[in-house]
Amino acid sequence: MINLNLSKLTHAVPGRQASATLDLGELEVDDLTLSYLRGELEFTRVVDGILVAGTLETEIKTLCTRCLSPLKLPVTLTLEDTIGLPNAEITSERPVRVNEEGWADLTPLIREYAWLALPLNPLCSTDCKGLCPECGGNRNLGECVCEDTEEIDPRWEALRDLL
Repeated sequence: MINLNLSKLTHAVPGRQASATLDLGELEVDDLTLSYLRGELEFTRVVDGILVAGTLETEIKTLCTRCLSPLKLPVTLTLEDTIGLPNAEITSERPVRVNEEGWADLTPLIREYAWLALPLNPLCSTDCKGLCPECGGNRNLGECVCEDTEEIDPRWEALRDLL
């Protein structure tokens, strides 16, 4: 959980500001693992909540989509979102609110921005060879030595002579 005390802004007049520095080690953000989380966040009281803005650096642990090797992707999260005030409804557009004691858990917000920062197909390298479709061996570690066990449909057997 990434909890911050925002009680000074909860009942403040719009325009009041505060800041926070994050320097966290490895943490689990629901279904993501972050190696670290560092950066500055600025909080500004607005009419309907608290605006959070800032830049966070992190490294997301994931898998290569071609060879399934574990990898760490450095990403920059540029946050700009509104945190709800106490008793505000939590929605998909506003997943964070300040509780009655003035604390806000930024975990859902960090998770959302981390998923958006990840590439659709993370790769361990641009020339990743992937897995062998026959035996599942990692082709980056060497050429596969599995036997070609592909059976050809007997109706297509006559085409083999053309090769």
